[in-house]
Amino acid sequence: MHHSSFFKELTTFHKPQKAPFRLIGAGICMAVPLFIGYFSNNLLIGSFGSLGIFTFLYYQTLPLKELLTLLSSVGGFLLFGNLVGVLSTHIPWVIPIAIALISFSARIIFRLYRIAKPGAFFIVMVTAMGSGTKIPLDRVPTMMSYVLLGVLTSLVVAVILYFIEGETPLPQKKISLQERLYTDPAALLDALHYAAILFLATYISQSLHLTNAYWMIVSCAAVLQGDNLRAVMHRNIQRILGTMIGLLIAALLLSISFTSLETIFLICFFFLTVEFFIKRNYTIANFFTTPMSLLLANLARHQYLVSLLNYRLIGIVLGSLLGLSGAFVLTTCLKFYNRAYQLNENLDKETE
Repeated sequence: MHHSSFFKELTTFHKPQKAPFRLIGAGICMAVPLFIGYFSNNLLIGSFGSLGIFTFLYYQTLPLKELLTLLSSVGGFLLFGNLVGVLSTHIPWVIPIAIALISFSARIIFRLYRIAKPGAFFIVMVTAMGSGTKIPLDRVPTMMSYVLLGVLTSLVVAVILYFIEGETPLPQKKISLQERLYTDPAALLDALHYAAILFLATYISQSLHLTNAYWMIVSCAAVLQGDNLRAVMHRNIQRILGTMIGLLIAALLLSISFTSLETIFLICFFFLTVEFFIKRNYTIANFFTTPMSLLLANLARHQYLVSLLNYRLIGIVLGSLLGLSGAFVLTTCLKFYNRAYQLNENLDKETE
């Protein structure tokens, strides 16, 4: 019975509301920097611009002012994370520390302000990708302007979408950061744990000299998105299973030599598919994130692809397992702590 319910949870489909316009919005967001890059004959605009586009995935039905505050904060965070990642490549030993600090602050802020899934994941992802891209210092401002282009595109599309959806949601009650911490004290522990595991993931992936080491970090962060141990276990299976199928799709696509324009259309298609499935079924979404990110990585610099696929698989399996074991250790420690705490309380009551 237990196994069948577990499998059922893996394969269930959720039905989110208001999909069609958001899907179109997501497609437009991804297309803008890619096509600007294509027509200006600079594909780096597409590659870096697409990192800013993840801002759009945080779109919520909120009053316009709150929506813009939310999205510009997320966009600013994405930009800052990527910048920190890119700069850290110039002093390699700083990379694990930089990723841990960004992960910690993103996790705690997103949790306290209840910014729904995908949560801190994309912040960690663009930081990790930045740490895998060595750029000469004088070129960094140019690359960051491309990321900014992606963020601004997302904001413009979000405003248009807000008026198309035409809903007038009620403004939310303002709660201070101190109050939020007070009502959710576990957030601090959760963020520390998250940052510690990602520090370890970064350190291990660097020590093993994995090509594109950030895949291990990204995978670990994705698995840790689960709210409890069972959810983390799901994520682990979904991520590994989804990625293996994704790698097969990617291997097939990368064996065909597409023109840059065809690649851009494919990336937009995959981004739409990911946006469609991410809230419905995480496993299926993973079939498409893998080919999408590999095509994006391949757009600006053509790498020898067989090794690319191997390293991606190694990174993902290692990252997923590390995330799962980290979550298991924390859950076990907390159970022991709670048990000991209750025992002590009972003893104190008896001695009184």
